[in-house]
Amino acid sequence: MNIQLLFKSLFLMGLLASSALVSALPDTSAREYKILLNPSLFNGANPEIAIASYWTDLQAVIQSSINRSRSGSFTLDKVRTVKFYDTPSTCRLRANDFIFRERVENGQREVTLKYRSPDRYVSGYQDMQGTGSDAETKFEDDISTPFVVSYSHSTKQSIGSGKNLNNMDDPIGLFSGLSAYQFNPNESITLVGGLSISEVVYSGASVDLGSKVATFDLTLWYLSANSTTPVTAEISYKYADSNADYSQNVVTRAKTLFMAMQTMSAWLATNSMTKTNFVYTYNPSFCQ
Repeated sequence: MNIQLLFKSLFLMGLLASSALVSALPDTSAREYKILLNPSLFNGANPEIAIASYWTDLQAVIQSSINRSRSGSFTLDKVRTVKFYDTPSTCRLRANDFIFRERVENGQREVTLKYRSPDRYVSGYQDMQGTGSDAETKFEDDISTPFVVSYSHSTKQSIGSGKNLNNMDDPIGLFSGLSAYQFNPNESITLVGGLSISEVVYSGASVDLGSKVATFDLTLWYLSANSTTPVTAEISYKYADSNADYSQNVVTRAKTLFMAMQTMSAWLATNSMTKTNFVYTYNPSFCQ
């Protein structure tokens, strides 16, 4: 083999290897935009009144900013309990950019391990494999105000009613990729901040972005199921494509709308604390 042919062969092998590495990175199957609202505006036994008012105002913003059709309205979709687990004092999962969350709805338990990073590759290459037969993995863009993108790689799966979540070996046993972090399997995990959140989600409203339709969720968090005073409120919208085939028109309209929604000052939260940050800062001593 002459030298020229050898270099050509090596070059092609390099391209193939590079292509294989790139293909190993998952596509961003969805893009979700999140804005925190003032929770006090939804106080009372009938938050639906304020939610309907917000939708009226939001439709006007959609019209003025991107002039696209919208449909539906917000109706009660989900009522569930949300719990976060981590190691007391050390918060080892959080320190390594993981969150471990349980949701309980109608007696059915579901756990999610999520890794977030501002680096698409760092997040995308995380081993998020679940051990359950129904494990479902997603790789998504999470976009928060003013326009901060983080890459969310997560897997959710169901667990039985008797499954304990007491020590690090519980999440490690559910998500095998955690073993690479060499956590102490015997270290205890408990509810972050001692919180068991009651989450109420209103869905059904949507906006046409062109080749994609974005669906809205308005989520309220309460400290107990009987409370009528939400501690956090969030509006979000999402569009999806399993092949990450998002047109320029779609992403441009989505961003334009996102920026316009941030001008709805009467509805916005006075701080930028995310729902996860709320949980982790509720009891300041939990991670110290």
